[in-house]
Amino acid sequence: MKRGHWYRAAGASLIAAALTARYVARWRRGRGQRHGEHDPLLGRAYIGLDLSDPYAASPRPCDVAMLSQGLECSFTTWDFQEDGTGIIPEAAIGRSFILAIDGPQGLAGADGAVSRESERLVAAPGRTGYRLPEPGKPYNGLIMGSVRLFQNLVALSPRFRLIGMEGIDDAVANLLEAFPGGAWRVAGGVGLPAKRTLEGRRARLDLVRQLDIRLPAEPELPSADQFDALMAAWTAWCFGNGLASKKGLPPTRDPETGIIREGYVVLPAPELADDGRTPRGVVAPV
Repeated sequence: MKRGHWYRAAGASLIAAALTARYVARWRRGRGQRHGEHDPLLGRAYIGLDLSDPYAASPRPCDVAMLSQGLECSFTTWDFQEDGTGIIPEAAIGRSFILAIDGPQGLAGADGAVSRESERLVAAPGRTGYRLPEPGKPYNGLIMGSVRLFQNLVALSPRFRLIGMEGIDDAVANLLEAFPGGAWRVAGGVGLPAKRTLEGRRARLDLVRQLDIRLPAEPELPSADQFDALMAAWTAWCFGNGLASKKGLPPTRDPETGIIREGYVVLPAPELADDGRTPRGVVAPV
């Protein structure tokens, strides 16, 4: 890599960090004030899942990141199963958890719509229409796998409580849809180099350290997909600590197919750290 390229990437990272320094300080203060050594939530696991296309010719394992309440990170992988078998990492078995999946939970609510309201509001690159797409085009296989996964998690197991589904209150929900691209922007990643470049990964590493997240020793520099899984896990952490907002319409179940329609995308919301009236576990409305 040319030295000039690295300096430009580092410069972008430093600017981004400066833009969010005040928010990072609030997160740190809030975490220390709200979570003492006797806090019953210390055992909760915050899990982020970066879905891959399960219908690809050679599907790759899905990257998984898990954060503790103290923001200790660990990475694992998950081989996609449409019914969600094995989706919770072994280290989180038997613990309270919040699972944030980087993938659409449902289809659009209106016949003829080309995207969900949440996707429009967060400017997501992938758009989910009214009907399940056919594999073969970009995002199609991912959309199919993700929608079917959410449908099965909600339908087959009472331990997965999707935010907004059939009256599930925000304070007890433990399943949500994350958008790492939007989470990076919240973290101060405006102008970051492309995530699959070496410069982009190093710049993201700088931002993760600014957020006080402690990464494992290996890998020394996470992959782009591991970083996205980590942003999903951080979204789950923010959601569980009252520092998140939800965008879009509540999810509903299609009466004919059982497939979920619409649904919220959850984003970190650092401005809530200044609101002393916002209790932990309560998410700000749109």
